[in-house]
Amino acid sequence: MTEFNFIFKDYSEEESKIYEGAMKKIMQNIKNGMSFRDAVDNVKVDDNELKALIEDDALKILIAELCYVSKIPFEELANMLKLPLETIRKANFEMLEDVQLTLNNTFNKNRRGNA
Repeated sequence: MTEFNFIFKDYSEEESKIYEGAMKKIMQNIKNGMSFRDAVDNVKVDDNELKALIEDDALKILIAELCYVSKIPFEELANMLKLPLETIRKANFEMLEDVQLTLNNTFNKNRRGNA
């Protein structure tokens, strides 16, 4: 499993197309019953850094949609994706940190604009 890191990236138009296409394929693979690892491995992305970002985002999106919106417990999601529970928990923690960083950055930008 890829180590999750905080990497914020501005995508080029080409990278955005690759990202969107890969994300759709990963989500469809999971809907078709693949494990998370197989779903990611079945998508070809030549740029390893971009593929790692896509993998990271895909897992966080699944956690947000299935655990927070659909109220599926982490344990059930881990079983469904065939991932260790600790991987789900770590990605969730990092997702919440991402949200906090985004909120802090937005707050600080807005605050500077009002000074």
